[in-house]
Amino acid sequence: MRNSRVFRIVPLFLTVLFLTFFSCENDKSAFENELELVGSGEDKDRKNSKVDICHNGRIINVSINAVGAHQGHGDAVDLDGDGYFDIDNSCSETDCNDDDPNINPGIEGSCDEAPGTAGLLVGIWTTVETEINTYVGSQTLADYLIDVVGLTPEEAAAQVELFESSLANELEGTLTIYEDNTYESEFTSGSDSGTWELSADEMTLTLFEGPDTIVITINSITESTWYATLSEDYLVDLDEDPATEDVLVTVIANVVLTK
Repeated sequence: MRNSRVFRIVPLFLTVLFLTFFSCENDKSAFENELELVGSGEDKDRKNSKVDICHNGRIINVSINAVGAHQGHGDAVDLDGDGYFDIDNSCSETDCNDDDPNINPGIEGSCDEAPGTAGLLVGIWTTVETEINTYVGSQTLADYLIDVVGLTPEEAAAQVELFESSLANELEGTLTIYEDNTYESEFTSGSDSGTWELSADEMTLTLFEGPDTIVITINSITESTWYATLSEDYLVDLDEDPATEDVLVTVIANVVLTK
């Protein structure tokens, strides 16, 4: 497999660089959180909290401490206080999210099913921030330049900044994801198009551009913001000496995109 177009400049860039210097806990439900607060002593006033219950077709207001008993015999509860109860009941429509008073059948559109990752991906994404981290073997690029090449910390920092900012610039542009599993990209490094595939766990997006494959980790994604990571490994002959082993170079790009 060839390296993706985005990072094809890495081996050449590194070779030039080095030749220069060689030659020179699970979430809890709202109900569980309420009970924990009551019993923890962190907020004694919560012992007096009241909750609406739909009991035998009528709404009653009971202590938070009595909620468990009512739920035990099938009563519906309104934990978020929006007037809608958490399970099928005769007092209201069923709340679609009893942890959030801003999500209920009375607020138009609030109960619409949120799009999955595939749906969120569709659209035009623009790179707004890129952080590059480079490793040579088990060392950072800066440490390698200091320990192996012999640069001062100041010289190494300057060369790393030059190299990593150049790579970050290559990722400036847009990535357009289409519903029909095709994509187009317009980055400084060039334009591409192809197909895309999402992993079963929806954590990995793979772009297929002819013989090339770009694997993108989806760290998080919303309707407007996508935090992604791209990683590539290279075996590079940094000193162009066939008698020495090639060096493993890893480039990791953490990218923020918006649409």
